Amino acid sequence: MSSGTIAGVTAPAFTPTAATLETAIAFLAQHPGHGGAVDAATRREALARYEALPAPGARPSRGWKYDYANLPFEDLSWTSDRRSVATSPFAAAAPPDASGADHPALQTASAGGLVHLGATLLHLRPAQHDMPEAASRRDARVVILPLADAAGAAEPALMRALDTIVDWRGDKFTALATAFQNCGAFVYVPDGVQLDEPIQLVFAGAPDDEAVFPHVVVVVGNGARATVLERHVGAGDPFVCGIVEAHVGEGAQLDYAVVQQAGEAARLMFTRGARCDRDGQVRWHLAELGGALARTVLAARLDAPGGRAEASALFFNTGTQHVDLLSGVDHTVGPTTSDTVVRSAATDRGQGRYVGNIVIRPKAHGSDASLRDDALLLSKRAHIDSIPALEIAANDVKAFHGATVGSLDEDALFYAGTRGIARAEALRLITLGFFEPVIARFPSEALRDEVRSALDRKLDDATELGA
Repeated sequence: MSSGTIAGVTAPAFTPTAATLETAIAFLAQHPGHGGAVDAATRREALARYEALPAPGARPSRGWKYDYANLPFEDLSWTSDRRSVATSPFAAAAPPDASGADHPALQTASAGGLVHLGATLLHLRPAQHDMPEAASRRDARVVILPLADAAGAAEPALMRALDTIVDWRGDKFTALATAFQNCGAFVYVPDGVQLDEPIQLVFAGAPDDEAVFPHVVVVVGNGARATVLERHVGAGDPFVCGIVEAHVGEGAQLDYAVVQQAGEAARLMFTRGARCDRDGQVRWHLAELGGALARTVLAARLDAPGGRAEASALFFNTGTQHVDLLSGVDHTVGPTTSDTVVRSAATDRGQGRYVGNIVIRPKAHGSDASLRDDALLLSKRAHIDSIPALEIAANDVKAFHGATVGSLDEDALFYAGTRGIARAEALRLITLGFFEPVIARFPSEALRDEVRSALDRKLDDATELGA
């Protein structure tokens, strides 16, 4: 059992049972400001849905070892807390991880943000003024609050979006995230506000292994523009199961980027959904680079003419890492546009699955949708499945999907060799170049360089590269 604490009391061991849930409900009733933003009745209903819903995905097989119906939860604790720190929360969340790599990007300029250590919200002591200027700045035009605070104040923008975009009743893990929700964030960018710097939401692994259930709500007002950067760092072995809901107003633009570099034994399950109003644009950017198991659902619903959704995702599995990625765009009206690009690679015994779906409904005439997925296998024991799909129920539309799964091009390696490039270096260059079409779509050069560096480190760690 974990030795974590909540409000000075030993945290209970986490299992997805009614007894654990009642302990959580009782604690949050006594500490309403900690992290809870879900009422008790909804939590109980969500746990019942979790127990009743089937496990997602295919059963374990040669290319997949995890059984979602029987995930182990040993040595985890459930917590919800707030903690004052003497320095910037970004600095507190950025010690070197198990590989010795630090995370200097946490200290870069931003429009504000929140940091969680496990499920504990970190915040500065009010009298502290010695933090770095870049980490202390916050754009006064935006609202960035812990979700519990925003829900307690009944923030109008939050109430329009909370639980309206991601349906927790239809997925086993979103139901679990709702039942045990213990932290989260609310970001509101008012009408017309144009942000040049990102808002950072950081989830760092705690010293004690925790079950962390974040819920993030982002609302971008009409004509506004923002970038939100969600990070997962640290060397712990948590179970993180969360929901992200994004509402993009008329003519607004949201770039939502996720850089996942959690500890090598971490398990992360996220459903991220967006809804776009007329001429609104959402761009998902996903880099799954850490953890033992990462399951992500990326979804967008285009409910008004002129809406646009983009998804750019990559994963590179080394060791025994598994990534399960599902993307979906729902064109409910036309004309609307979507564009999905996925690049994945695996070496050693890394395993991956990608399922991409585009739905064009009967009233979505004039819609334009494309999906491209390419996977690269760098060892004989690596495995990636790719399943793209189209559902078209309207006329006068453009729709395309394509997928490839293959190994390194021997002709390209031979050509590099004729130019004096050693095979190992050529293999590295070709692999990094393979990811570039996705990396190039990330919202800043600093972030693009960060992802490239992380991929380079993973190549160094691979043991069967090119085998």
